[in-house]
Amino acid sequence: MAEPVELAPDYYLSNFHALVEFVVTRYDALLSDEERSFHQCFCALDTDSQRLYVRLLSRKGVPSSFGALFRQSKLAYQEINNLPQAAETLVTTGLFLRNPAPDLTEILPLFTKTELLASSAEPLPKTLKRPALEQALLAQDHDALRARLTLDEPLLAVQAAAHFETFKLLFFGNLNQDLTDYVLRDLGLFRYENYPLEQSQLPFKSRSQVERYLHYYACLAQAEQVLSEDAQAITTLAAELPENAQGDTTLQRRLDRLRLALARQLERLQALEAANTLYHQCQRPPARERRARIAATQGDTDAALAVCAQILGQPENAQEREFAASFGHRTAKKTPHCDNWPAPKRYRAPTHTVTLVQTDERVEVRAAQYLADTAAGNQCFYVENTLINGVLGLAIWDIVFAPIPGAFFNPFQVAPSDFRSADFYPQRQAAFTQRLGELQETGLGKWVWHHYREKRGIANPLVHWDGLSEPLLELALSQIPTGHWLALFRRLLNDIAHHRSGFPDLILFPTGGGYELVEIKGPGDRLQQNQQRWLAYFAQHRIPHQVLHVEWGTL
Repeated sequence: MAEPVELAPDYYLSNFHALVEFVVTRYDALLSDEERSFHQCFCALDTDSQRLYVRLLSRKGVPSSFGALFRQSKLAYQEINNLPQAAETLVTTGLFLRNPAPDLTEILPLFTKTELLASSAEPLPKTLKRPALEQALLAQDHDALRARLTLDEPLLAVQAAAHFETFKLLFFGNLNQDLTDYVLRDLGLFRYENYPLEQSQLPFKSRSQVERYLHYYACLAQAEQVLSEDAQAITTLAAELPENAQGDTTLQRRLDRLRLALARQLERLQALEAANTLYHQCQRPPARERRARIAATQGDTDAALAVCAQILGQPENAQEREFAASFGHRTAKKTPHCDNWPAPKRYRAPTHTVTLVQTDERVEVRAAQYLADTAAGNQCFYVENTLINGVLGLAIWDIVFAPIPGAFFNPFQVAPSDFRSADFYPQRQAAFTQRLGELQETGLGKWVWHHYREKRGIANPLVHWDGLSEPLLELALSQIPTGHWLALFRRLLNDIAHHRSGFPDLILFPTGGGYELVEIKGPGDRLQQNQQRWLAYFAQHRIPHQVLHVEWGTL
């Protein structure tokens, strides 16, 4: 990993320029006239003014109807040589608004608690918490209070922030990230793969698509407040969500997540019909599960069983299939005319119990020591989810970062944008099929060691470098049969978002050869569902495994 470096005082300005120039170079045709004017206006500023604008654009400020508010006297940045002149320039160009007239509720947060106490028309206890203090002041005469709070300094409101939101969306593909990603790279804390970002591969193709994303994020910003209100407010917001007529899979995933959250709250409010309507609009789990539960709650067991049968006919993932089998069986048992729904089978893994002396070490570490000591030459590693995921990540590294249209928005992605979605495997199916066939013929060593040495330290969603030592890799590649690796890889790739967790804690390499995956359970600990699913899969493919229960004892 690269050595950390000291950043220049105005590193943020260089990063801002890099972001907007990336967008202008690739997406100029999608920008509005106002967004292009914003870019041109900013580029024409002197360096001090650019620094001050980006500083305040990146800060939270006090939200108001005029933009984020700041008191000029509270601003101090060593790298800005003449801050008052920079502020004046920004006011002249329209990027700052000087001394707007915000509502009193927007003014109070600009002042310290000491200042607010001094502004009161009557003495207030110093022990008042800030929210109570502001409420007490708002109960006083507003005109008089505003007069007492009159600033002897400029009040600045940042303008054109919405234009930069568009630039951020086009660069990051979302409005959850910010310029921090640049900082992490520049500090040497993250290294990103150098994947291609050609025009033809970029995800945004039209201005209408950009508008739909901006509309979605505007709705998302309202969701937190709306979810604390009544059912009418939730259904009103749901009705305002953008259409996705063009079949944008990334936007659909985001709309599904928001609809699921809104529908789940409607369920809690007992607005079941409204919730069911939203679930019908969702294409992803657990929408069908919730529909089945609502039908059963309403006493329509036939409808509930029909949804379960639909899921079993074409499940999205193992969790959905498991739900349908279990819930369908329980529902059918309560339905007099439906007695042919089989009970789901539950696999019971080989299980052993051992008593160990408790120390300050984790139970998995103590168990690994125990297993290593059971025979001379045994080697046991605490790997959990790092080994099998990591070997897969190394074996398919180039496919993960292949230039699939819409997969990469910018240079700072640990993974393609669809990595955790149901679209990840189908989009690359031909490449995965070819690679698994090649691994079957030649073994894993070629691809794994090539990427291990060439990509060391670069971020990959499957590879946790600290958990992949060379001795561990050498043992794993030599003692785990290729057929077992391929069986593990196929299940992982089938649903990478859900299947990359739940692996056993330890891998044991006995002195006589071979290997065994060992799940450790301490006192009171139980198998989780994703762990149970992997154990059942191991049994199906003859992959050696056991569950080891650890009890604490004394010498």
